Amino acid sequence: MKKIINILGWVGVSLTIISLILTMLSTYHFVYIKYFYDYYTLQWCLFFTMIVWGIRIFYLKSSFRDLIYTAICFIMAFGSMFFRLMRVQ
Repeated sequence: MKKIINILGWVGVSLTIISLILTMLSTYHFVYIKYFYDYYTLQWCLFFTMIVWGIRIFYLKSSFRDLIYTAICFIMAFGSMFFRLMRVQ
């Protein structure tokens, strides 16, 4: 289970980085990519990545600081969804 969460975490990070690069290229009009023209794809990638990393850190909890890091990951994830649902572009 630990390996699956670890792999999902790094896959999420990779997808978020790719999504960030493509979103920046598209919003600054270097290239046009339909799904990356706004921040919605980036917000979804950030949401799933932060949820997986929060679960990963919570699963490995060895100190109180890890619980704080888990809370920060979940706050970032739900903050991203808040802006997504408020249709911030």
